[in-house]
Amino acid sequence: MDTLRQDLAYAFRRLRQAPGFTAVAVATLALGIGANGAIFSVVNAVLLRPLPFEEADRLVRLAQTWKGGPSVYSPQNFLDVQAQAKSFESLAVFDPGGVTLTGRGQPASLQGTEVSTSFFDLLRVRPAYGRTFADGENEPGHTKVAVLGHGLWRERFAGDPGMVGQIVQLNREPFTIVGIAPAGFSFPQESEIWTPLEYDARFRSSSRGAWYLGAIGRLAPGVSIVHAADEVATIHARLAKQYPEADEGVGGTVLSLQEAMVKQSRRALLVLLGAVGLVLLIACVNVANLLLARVAAREGELALRTALGAGRARLMRQLLTESVTLSLLGGAAGILLATFSLDALLALQPHGVPRLAEVHVDRAVVAFSAALSILTGLLFGVFPAVHMTRRPAAESLREGSRGVLSGRGHRLRSALVVGQVALAMMLLAGAGLLLRSFSQLRRVDPGFRSDGVLTFRIALPDSAYKDDAPRVAFYDRLLERLSALPGVRSAGAVMRAPLSGARFNLSFGVKGRPPLPPAQQPSMEIRAATPEYFRTMGIPVRRGRALGRGDVAGAPQVVVISEAAVRRHFPGEDPLGKFITLGWGRGEGPKVGGEVVGVVGDVKDLGLAEENPPELYVPYAQVPIQTMDVVVRTQVVPRSLVPSVERTVRELDPELPLAQVATLDEIVAHSISEPRFYMVLLGAFASMAVFLAALGIFGVLSYAVVQRAREIGIRVALGAHPRDVVRMVLTQAAGLAALGVLAGMAGALALSRVMASLLFELSPTDPSTLAATATLLAAVALLASYLPARRATRVDPLIALRSE
Repeated sequence: MDTLRQDLAYAFRRLRQAPGFTAVAVATLALGIGANGAIFSVVNAVLLRPLPFEEADRLVRLAQTWKGGPSVYSPQNFLDVQAQAKSFESLAVFDPGGVTLTGRGQPASLQGTEVSTSFFDLLRVRPAYGRTFADGENEPGHTKVAVLGHGLWRERFAGDPGMVGQIVQLNREPFTIVGIAPAGFSFPQESEIWTPLEYDARFRSSSRGAWYLGAIGRLAPGVSIVHAADEVATIHARLAKQYPEADEGVGGTVLSLQEAMVKQSRRALLVLLGAVGLVLLIACVNVANLLLARVAAREGELALRTALGAGRARLMRQLLTESVTLSLLGGAAGILLATFSLDALLALQPHGVPRLAEVHVDRAVVAFSAALSILTGLLFGVFPAVHMTRRPAAESLREGSRGVLSGRGHRLRSALVVGQVALAMMLLAGAGLLLRSFSQLRRVDPGFRSDGVLTFRIALPDSAYKDDAPRVAFYDRLLERLSALPGVRSAGAVMRAPLSGARFNLSFGVKGRPPLPPAQQPSMEIRAATPEYFRTMGIPVRRGRALGRGDVAGAPQVVVISEAAVRRHFPGEDPLGKFITLGWGRGEGPKVGGEVVGVVGDVKDLGLAEENPPELYVPYAQVPIQTMDVVVRTQVVPRSLVPSVERTVRELDPELPLAQVATLDEIVAHSISEPRFYMVLLGAFASMAVFLAALGIFGVLSYAVVQRAREIGIRVALGAHPRDVVRMVLTQAAGLAALGVLAGMAGALALSRVMASLLFELSPTDPSTLAATATLLAAVALLASYLPARRATRVDPLIALRSE
């Protein structure tokens, strides 16, 4: 320990004696370690940190499977699994949806979730005040109760504990508040209020084909996920035989709840972590190069120590102590950098990345950064230490006063620069691919005109709008008044606006075609829409007509389908005049459907990167839905109309709030925020890598010019032209850059499989992107070498020869 104390004291003294070197090295390391700390804080919160529930490793997500993909549950199938499965201590379902709060100030639209009464106990979530749900509170006729989210309780009700036991109006029905959720709990989907999912007769007898429930479970003690998945699959196999008309082809699976939440983001986040690791590796190479030059200047000192009896191990320990000390200083600065950069990182708000609210620099991130600092110090310190302590003392004493590297040292520094360029090439290629992919994604035609359109959601409460006629009358009056507002061109409504991610997929049959077994029946995405919707959105009518004002209740049933529906379900046929019947009935009336009267353009309803889904539009007046998204095309700035729109809605119904107010441009931008997040970060890391690689080339060539001063002086004295000297230095730089680019391109090709899933309609081996990034990196390398080359032309031959 005394020796270590001496080594540390000497290391700090040496660093203080070279403030320029120390500042550059610490800044370089802070950049690499800080970037790693920031990304690790995201990876830690999203992928590594257990869910904030007791014994979270026993929590699972159950899913029905259809054609190989997981989906939500139907009530009937869930009840059967709940009754038959023995692998679970408890099971629960939930159904997220909008809730309107009234009677307490201005009406508010909240994110509500109906849940099984076992939901909170299953998650072992204890309320901050009051209680959660009791058995039987989901049965018909029971007093309606609710649990408030902690954030809603503080913001809307001033954190008053007396709210427990009070009554609030939800969807214009009285609910008694029985508890306040603990701070930070908002599962699922940022829920603000929870109510019991009523197990009424409609729920228990609903179709097995009505899939809309999320299902979770807690494994019984000692039961593995694999065993539970096998049991659920077996139960679904029995159900498929017992109810072939609904469950043929339907399976079941079980996933870890954490895995189910983060599965879609895992690969991209790990790619970012790997990319930022390469940035740190490049930073290490840079500092190693700096240390090689610095240690070369101390060669005489090290040789003298050896001659006086210092062993090689002792010298190596001293040099490694200095490098680790330097790295720890860089790590401390990097933690500060990570802390301050997190806000900028999270400001990108990537839609689809879960648990971002939990991202912060905690003890795990600090420990990771500290361990990374030590490892980094050893990594960049070992090369100079090994190289300088292997030289014979006599040779070092002869050359030590000149502070130059041996030929092996030159080769080592050159090899490190080649490695830097190769790593930078890999990062730059990845960033280039994401940039091109994102550019292609932005050029995708969404099927509608997003400019100048304001959207918002209206949810009519069932208690006040129970029948079809009042719903139709409300939306007719609303759209008429909105269309008359100054600055409004037209207004329409649809059941879920494009890019909302909402799916409502139904099987259908075509009159005149033979009936098919349930597993083979075709399906389409269904949307109810008003007549002006297509014109307002700029969706073109390709054949026939759009929905019209005459398509009302009592009139012949009609539908409009998309071009994708024609390609998939009516290839080589004329769809106009065909009669489609959907697997959806409403009350005592006929099945929903009708004659195909028109074909409209495709719309990217599920995402810009998704294939155009086959869609079918039904007239809203024939299928009145309670919750609709209203779209308003304007001649002015869309958001400037929000006050007028709110006033118009209040005039029709003062207890109806607007929900999810946004412009279509904002919705389009929001839908691609996740790929933009990855592109921006990887682009930033690639820029860091290129900058550090350019610094490495600059440093190596600058040092080479100093070491070759005698040779350059002789060349100039013998008549060499300055451009010959420049060419000599640039040739050396070009050689290093070429080797690095070739090695980096090979590495980029080797990692192409990792990038493939992150790209949109672009090959990970796209030759134009690889060529462009290679050209850019080569140009940066030559630019970085120009200043040393110009410096070489200024070598005075007399001074250079005299110094020798």
